[in-house]
Amino acid sequence: MPKFMLSMKEKPFAEISSEAKNRGVTVQELLRAVIVPEWARENLQPSNIPQTSMQITPNQTKPSMSSRQRDSRLAITVGQLRT
Repeated sequence: MPKFMLSMKEKPFAEISSEAKNRGVTVQELLRAVIVPEWARENLQPSNIPQTSMQITPNQTKPSMSSRQRDSRLAITVGQLRT
C-alpha cells in the first residue's frame, strides 16, 4: 500500500485535532476518511494528458521515451497536484 507523510503548522494541526476529538476519532482516521478524500474530489481531475502505452521489447537498444519527455510529463503531473 502506498504511503505518504504529512507535515503541517501548529494551528492547522490544532484545528484538525479538535475536529477529530469532536468526532471521537484520531487525527489519522479523520485525515484518511474525510479530509484526504474531500480534497481529492475537489482538486484532482481526470488527466487531459493522453496515456500512451509503452511496450517492452527484449532487444530494445534505446529508450522509448527521452529523459526530456519524461521530465516534462513529470512536471505536468506534479504541477496538477500543487493546485
